[in-house]
Amino acid sequence: MNWLERLLAVDGTLVYAGVTLMVFAEDALFVGFVVPGETAAILGGVAASADRVSLPGIMALVVAAAILGDSASYAIGYWLPP
Repeated sequence: MNWLERLLAVDGTLVYAGVTLMVFAEDALFVGFVVPGETAAILGGVAASADRVSLPGIMALVVAAAILGDSASYAIGYWLPP
């Protein structure tokens, strides 16, 4: 079993949570080199194409996580002293 088949075998709730957390972490926690948020979003789309998760659901979570992550990153930068 290759890694993509193992990924598609994961429960849908874990896919939603993992994709959301990875996109948020990339934007908010300055770990874009370590946590590939775009790759997670694409893999969420692959899971949706295999009917493991809902496409509108994963799209909404990715957009919300990116917006919240950017907002959190801005807030961190605003409140930290230079």
